[in-house]
Amino acid sequence: MRTSVSGRFLAGRTRRTGAVLAAGLLALAGTTVPQAAQAADRGEVKVKSDGAASYWAGTVRSDGPGTPRIPECRTAHCDKLQLRVARPGGTWARPGGVQVAIRWDGATEGGLGLFVYRGNTLVAKSTAGVGTAQSVIIPSAPNGSYDVYVSYGVTFGAVDPDPVIAYQGLAEVEYQPAIQPVRDLLPDLKALPQENVTYDNPGSIFGDVAQPGQSCFDSERAEQGARQCLRFDQVLQNVGTGPVELHYSRPSGIFQDEDVWQRIYRSDSTWQDVSAGQVEFHPIHGHYHFKGFAQSELWLTDGAGNLVGSTPAAVAEKVSFCIADTDLVGWGTKGDAALSYPAPACLDPKSTSGGRDYFDMGMSPGWADRYNWYLPDQMIDTYGLADGTYILFTTVDPDDKLSESDETNNCSSVVVELSGLATSQPQAQLRGVGPACP
Repeated sequence: MRTSVSGRFLAGRTRRTGAVLAAGLLALAGTTVPQAAQAADRGEVKVKSDGAASYWAGTVRSDGPGTPRIPECRTAHCDKLQLRVARPGGTWARPGGVQVAIRWDGATEGGLGLFVYRGNTLVAKSTAGVGTAQSVIIPSAPNGSYDVYVSYGVTFGAVDPDPVIAYQGLAEVEYQPAIQPVRDLLPDLKALPQENVTYDNPGSIFGDVAQPGQSCFDSERAEQGARQCLRFDQVLQNVGTGPVELHYSRPSGIFQDEDVWQRIYRSDSTWQDVSAGQVEFHPIHGHYHFKGFAQSELWLTDGAGNLVGSTPAAVAEKVSFCIADTDLVGWGTKGDAALSYPAPACLDPKSTSGGRDYFDMGMSPGWADRYNWYLPDQMIDTYGLADGTYILFTTVDPDDKLSESDETNNCSSVVVELSGLATSQPQAQLRGVGPACP
């Protein structure tokens, strides 16, 4: 099975213009801030309780001035905010810290950095090269003033970054899970409903090309016999109390499938590793993916919205992910973690010893990993199907290889209207969230 490359890894992708580019890049974002979260005063943000988060907004520029005394801001423009922590005594009797996070619209192709200083000391930073958010937690943050710097940057492999990037920020208290009763802190994976369905041409990436007038990549046509590709994004979220974290290794310099182990953390800070299938190395993409992380099916419906028949009209191949924290979907809610599995760090080994390279990948609580519609294998072949209303079901971990706290919420669906399927210009319209998965 051929894996799909992450939407995070844009290097080698051709520049596309107009609505196609806008739609694809907006799919990377999903970062609209609720109106109630907008902050009027950006000069100082205070954290005085363990209640609701405090919010602010700012901008950074490609041509803005640097800040010579801050190493991370000497050659890049940084927006500065003062954070004041004024928590009552005894706050940290329960282990925790102050979370500082930022997020921005992925359509900008921004790759902003987040740095927190206390005086002249850097106390926290988040610098993932790909994604739409950064987040840190200052453990048991002492009361006092902190300087928060947000630096201008661009997404790994960006082709058209904006010169001005707006962002939103928050600061709030986050506590660690209670130790007692001692228990596993398991992930809980969910597939979020698609935001895009399309027959648009996806362009090219990593040398894989969709020919003019085609919605299928050459690789999809050659390897799967695809002829008419309905393309869609997949956004997979972790709403559990612990991360999904995978570990694997290989003989140094050997590129092959490897066994992978899921690390399950417990509330008393111990952990255990359990078998979770395999990762595979894709030579075109040049990195490892966890096998069979998601699968989608397309079902025809009748006029009343009921599924027709006992089998799907079309089934997509199971796709693999190089799992990472890209979207902070738990924005402003309690329980979301600091960014712990940055992209594209999953491309490279974390260490090498004894002739072996050691890797890990994962997804933190409150975060999601996004694969966009313009990536290879983000599709179902609809050639030969009739026009009509269909349900697109997507399931994360379809083979139950991963240990989770809830195995019943892994699937989501959307309603799509397909027309012109017998022509050279098929159309797809997203009609909203679909029914519960069968």
